[in-house]
Amino acid sequence: MNAILLDAQGHEVEQETITPRRVRLSRAAIDRFAEIAAVESPAAQMVVSTGSLDSLGDRLGSMSPDPAPPTAGPAAGPATAETDVDDVLVAAGLVADGTPTVEGRAVLTVWHAPVLAVELEMLVALRRGKVRVRSWHRNLDDWVVCLSTGDGATFELSWLSADDWWLELGRAAYVDTATLSASTYDDPLPDVVETPWDLLLATGEAVQRRRFELLDQMASDYSGMTLTGVSLDALETADDTDVRRWHEQLESSSRGRLHAAVMGRSERGRPGAGIVEWVLFHDGWRSLTPFTRDGWNMVRIERRSPVDLPRALAVRAAEVTS
Repeated sequence: MNAILLDAQGHEVEQETITPRRVRLSRAAIDRFAEIAAVESPAAQMVVSTGSLDSLGDRLGSMSPDPAPPTAGPAAGPATAETDVDDVLVAAGLVADGTPTVEGRAVLTVWHAPVLAVELEMLVALRRGKVRVRSWHRNLDDWVVCLSTGDGATFELSWLSADDWWLELGRAAYVDTATLSASTYDDPLPDVVETPWDLLLATGEAVQRRRFELLDQMASDYSGMTLTGVSLDALETADDTDVRRWHEQLESSSRGRLHAAVMGRSERGRPGAGIVEWVLFHDGWRSLTPFTRDGWNMVRIERRSPVDLPRALAVRAAEVTS
């Protein structure tokens, strides 16, 4: 059943249809698009960002009334590289007659005044080398705008309906595991591992320092505290030998990491953020979820697939906006 939108007089209002688009643009094209609209460039924000949440409020929409529509910049000059960029923006449907189109204005409005933002950063070790990808998503009403880059020079800009956002989030987490760099471990990790957080940190540092002789004692110090199984309903105490091997494997065989921050405002208007952390192995993603058990700080390492990311982010979004 489709929702019906009514105006103040109770008359049905025809809702604007969002036609999904995906375009590839250079950094120069995005900067020029923002210049025409007299706003800050989305590409510049992504490139200079450190991933810190210190400026969280600045990356969300303000609590003030809707901003005035952007004004057009100066008209294009003679046939130069700038003119070529303008032609690209016209072909993308973002600019017409030297000013942003209706879709172009909507894209920039959503980007600069969202009610919900998701910022994903992924570092993956491939056979051809390490790749760092950023994908920022902005949501306002029924609109979602996404901007992604792997090098800071070429960007993919897309806009779509909020109903289809989950597809875009899952797409952002997809990695062809056949392209990952080689690993010394072929055995997959268990589907679920619950282990002390301090043990995970200590063994990770020991592996990084190549102090493998310390791992057996570390596992013994936390003997009986690590649980494993095929699901949360079927967990059993793991043997210390397996615990030692898994912890070495967690540090030495990981081939990527995904960090996602969900940012929104609570009902009182205060900005907040929720974090999702995943680690990539040759058999797929694992989520890292902190929790407590009997007063101990624990971490749950659980098998995930890209389609699980939208659900995890939705949970964090509900927490920060409540």
